[in-house]
Formats: sequence, C-alpha cells, structure tokens
Amino acid sequence: MVELSMSLDGFISAPNPSREYILGTGKGELLHDWYFSGTTPSPHNPFFKAGEGSEKIVEEMFTETGAIVVGRKWYDLVGGWDGNHPIRGAEIFVVMHHVPEQVPQGETKLTFVTDGVESAIWQAKAAAGSKMVVIESRSVGNQCLKLGLVDEVMVHLVPILLGDGVRRFEPFGTAQTELEIAEVIPAKGVTHLRYRVLK
Repeated sequence: MVELSMSLDGFISAPNPSREYILGTGKGELLHDWYFSGTTPSPHNPFFKAGEGSEKIVEEMFTETGAIVVGRKWYDLVGGWDGNHPIRGAEIFVVMHHVPEQVPQGETKLTFVTDGVESAIWQAKAAAGSKMVVIESRSVGNQCLKLGLVDEVMVHLVPILLGDGVRRFEPFGTAQTELEIAEVIPAKGVTHLRYRVLK
C-alpha cells in the first residue's frame, strides 16, 4: 500500500524540505497535524495522539504494518529516524544506489536495497509475512504504481492549499491507472481515503 498525507492541491510537502523543516517551509507541518491533535496517547507509541476520527487509522498503522519501504531522500530528511522508527517492530527497506557509510544504531532493523524497487518490495513482503507492506515515499511509490506493484493507495487528505512544494503524483506519461474507492473516513483536520488499484 502506498500511503502519504497530501494537501488539497496535491502536495506532500511545502517548498524546500530539509532536516530542519522536514515538511518544507511555511505550513507543511500541518499535513501531519492529525497524528498529534488528539489528547489520548497511542498505547503503541505515546508520541502519537490521533485526532478525533483518526484513532482507527493510527491503530492499524501499528497493528497491521509489517514492513515499510522508503526512498533515499526521505531517509536522509529524517536522519534515518536515529535508528528508531516510530512504528516499532516494522522493518524498514530503503531504496538507494549505495549503502551509506554511517548508519544510525537503534532498535529498528534497516535494510538498504541497491538493486531497485521491485527487489525492495519482494524483500519487504517476505519480511512482513501476513501483514502489510507500506510504501512511504513519493518516488518509490510512483515507480511501484507504474510497475503494477501496488494494490492499495491511502491518501490522508488535509484541508490546506500549499500552493507549491513536492507533488504527490507525477505524470505517468501514457500510463493510466484506474482505482476504486474502498473506504472514506472523515476525521478532525483530515479525510482518510483508501483506494483499491484495479489491475
């Protein structure tokens, strides 16, 4: 499943994302507000306090995620999560050309995949077992959609117009992908939209 928060005008980050401003300058951080706008800490990780209506989404994030696939850019922006990804227990597969010389040490198992997104997905599926593989990366997600490796797309649609930034989807050339709505969950500050990819 490809999963990311997105503004109403199609951006997953405001302009100029960096280590200091991971979701860009301006109001990009509002894209993730729904994770923290509630009052009750998640029993899986108190860092998360899901806003009203988003509790189910955050619960499933912990209980159903077996492996996560990301790209080099997101890995670098978050500093490799200092070796401790907030979804504890999930193995992280990072698609990149070369394994970094320094890798943060922590409780999260990080696997660096240098032979392409298809290899990363198959390795992640093996690690996830009966649980989900979640793709949390714009570039890797788009490549997987083009290759037909995605069965679901989850968009956390946030009611903000960023005007500029990093677009969620890029032109697919002549490729066309049809989806159908599987679930719509209205919540405080966000609408969770789950789509099935039609083969």
